[in-house]
Amino acid sequence: MTRRLLLFEARRLVRHPLVWGATALVLALQTFLSRDQQPDLTMDPVNATGLATCLAAAVLVVASLATSRDGRHGMPESLSGLPGRAEHRTRALLLATPLVAGLAAAVAMGGYLAIRLLSGPAGGRLDVWEPLTAVAAAVLAATLGVAVGRWASWLIAGPLVVAVLGFLIFTNPSNGQARWLLPVMQVHRPDWPDRPSAAHLVYVLAAAALFGGIALLRHRVRPASAAAVVVALAVAVPTGATAASTRPPATFPTNVPLTLDHVDSRVRERYFGPGAYRCTVRQSLTYCAFPGYEPWIPLWEQAVQPVVAALPAELRARAPQVRQMSPTWSFGADSGLIRAPMSWGDPDQRRILAEDVAFWATGLYDSAARHSDPRHPTLCDVRGQARAVVAHWLIGQVSPPEARRGLHVDDHRGRMSGLDWGQAEIGYAKLLSASPVAREKVRAGWDTLIKPTTTIGQALPLLGLERKFDAPMGATPCL
Repeated sequence: MTRRLLLFEARRLVRHPLVWGATALVLALQTFLSRDQQPDLTMDPVNATGLATCLAAAVLVVASLATSRDGRHGMPESLSGLPGRAEHRTRALLLATPLVAGLAAAVAMGGYLAIRLLSGPAGGRLDVWEPLTAVAAAVLAATLGVAVGRWASWLIAGPLVVAVLGFLIFTNPSNGQARWLLPVMQVHRPDWPDRPSAAHLVYVLAAAALFGGIALLRHRVRPASAAAVVVALAVAVPTGATAASTRPPATFPTNVPLTLDHVDSRVRERYFGPGAYRCTVRQSLTYCAFPGYEPWIPLWEQAVQPVVAALPAELRARAPQVRQMSPTWSFGADSGLIRAPMSWGDPDQRRILAEDVAFWATGLYDSAARHSDPRHPTLCDVRGQARAVVAHWLIGQVSPPEARRGLHVDDHRGRMSGLDWGQAEIGYAKLLSASPVAREKVRAGWDTLIKPTTTIGQALPLLGLERKFDAPMGATPCL
């Protein structure tokens, strides 16, 4: 009897439009949200698992409605003459709904990861437990839906449980240590140490078994059902406690001097230990990436090499190392580096890396560092300085010059630029970019052009440009 009911419920769920509609929605939406980012195997499964809760919510509602179906609209009287009892139907649903839910979650997660892997070189390290958690969360939603449908047969019961769980997951960052006791925990950064994903997966599976046992206990207390509840609790409690005891590393304000003593051993070992980087030399430049991010090095090269190629030969020979940096732990880094970010894909990130090279070459970063107090950051004014034009011309080798002010605080690079420029510097940089002899002019007058005291007016003859814009010196010039 249970086998026939299982096949019936499984066929019904496989054909259910809400289940596969949610699957398609999750897959399409997650693909759309990540379209501008390079595939990151560290973050993509975490992000997709969080969004897959939409599928789990649909499964929970469908399971609760299917389970409570035999208690509505005169169904108890209609079913009373059949040989099967409610307990058989509950068992069939406890087998069918997790099977279909797990299949749908596997399709959504597997399809998303396949699309990401095909969309470009993937960085990061895949934690295999993370995508499995998406499947386990759907299985948990299925058994929870059956338990809700059996213990509370109201139509609103399933959606109400979904609303409560959805609110808790949405506010997960403020849930303290209890955040890991929910089916998914999306709070993560690519520069954090590993998550307790294996323990959390076991916890979610144990919770799924627990609710399955609770659903069966609605009919009668059988030794098998009671034992399943006890065993599930015995597994869920320690694994949940283990996951909840793992706190994310603390982050710090940018205006406080920090050292490695402020971070825990996990951070020091991963980001500052002897095996923290994998380095390679490409076109005489050294690129160093965290393990797993080596496939991104050619992408960094596309943003760095055009700027370096425009520099004088002597400066190209001593170009600094390009090293991937964590924005959270950048206080432990050497300032004489070109800093590659922890994420990639947005066009602005190419510009940010090009800015690092240009501002290093023209000395603007050193000037900003001398000028700025980390406790009271202020903009360092480069308006009217010839080297500001040169810097934006260099950036223009990768990204068109634009009037974007520098930032006081840590940006995507984890470095303070603290620079301020105006429309005149951008305008002259665009004119210089249009000149066919710009590279020769810049290289010939390099030593003069990058002096802080050289004004744009003095540089125009060296650059072969005519006066087009007023370029007064700034009130607090960078020196």
